[in-house]
Amino acid sequence: MKLLSISTTVFAGLILSATAQALVITPENNGTTLANTILGSGITVSNVTYSGANGASGSFTGGNSSGLDIDKGIVLSSGQAVTAQGPNNNTGATTNNGFAGYAPLDVLASATTHDSTVLGFDFEFDGGAGGDLFFNFIFGSEEYLEWVNKGFNDVFGFFVDGVNTAFVPSTTTPISVDNINTTTNSSLFVDNTAGIHNTQMDGFTKAMQINLKGLSTGKHTMEFAIADTGDFILDSWIFIEADSFSNVPTNTVPEPSSLILLGLGLLSLGFARKKL
Repeated sequence: MKLLSISTTVFAGLILSATAQALVITPENNGTTLANTILGSGITVSNVTYSGANGASGSFTGGNSSGLDIDKGIVLSSGQAVTAQGPNNNTGATTNNGFAGYAPLDVLASATTHDSTVLGFDFEFDGGAGGDLFFNFIFGSEEYLEWVNKGFNDVFGFFVDGVNTAFVPSTTTPISVDNINTTTNSSLFVDNTAGIHNTQMDGFTKAMQINLKGLSTGKHTMEFAIADTGDFILDSWIFIEADSFSNVPTNTVPEPSSLILLGLGLLSLGFARKKL
C-alpha cells in the first residue's frame, strides 16, 4: 500500500524533450471557459456543467516542451491540475480533494472511484444536421509504474450520449493505468519515471483522437470525467487539445483514418493507503 509523502486513432507525433520552456497550467473551474477553450469549428455547445474540487482543472500551454504531443488546451485531474507541471521530483505527487467518485467510471474501472472531476455540456452541429465529431487528448498518471495492476487503476471516460468512447485503439478496452503502460499497449505509452520530460507525471500516453462518424441531427450530450480508483491519492490527468472539439480533424496533427463506431447506439441517441 502507498505512503502519502472509443474508438481512438493514435498520432505518430514526435515526443519532444524539455527545453527552456515548460508546461504551464492555470487553474480554471469555470465550465463554460473550459468548454470554450476546446471548442473548434462546426459545433455549438450549451448547458455547460462542471463538478470538481477547486483547482482540479485548468488550461495549459507549453505541452510540447514537456514531452506532450499536445501543446495547449485544458486539463482535468483527480487531484490538482497544476501538479502535472515539472520537474518530476516526486514519485508520489498527490492531493486528496475529498470529492466523491463518479458512477459511470466505477463501471469502467470495476471498482470504487474517488475525487472525480466532470465537465459536461450539450452540443449540436451547426446548420441543423448531423455530423462527425473529433477531439484530441492525452492521459497521464502518478500511478505509473509502481501501481500498475495493483488495484489502483485510475480511469477516465469520454461519454457521448451516455456511452464511453475512450478506448484503447482498435479495442473496446477503456483507457486506464492498467491498460496502457510499459508492458500493455506499450507503443502508446511514454515512461517518464526517470524525469526525462519536464512534467511531474511518471507516465503518460501519446496523443490520441476520438473520431465519431455519423452522429445524428439534434443535440447530443458530452461528459469528460476522470477519477482516482481504489483510494483518494496519486493524481491522474486528462489533457484535451484546444480548438479540437470539432466536426473536422485539427490541422495540427496528421488526419486520422476514418473509424466508424457501430453498435454503440450513438447514431440513434440524440481511503488513504500506506506504501509497503
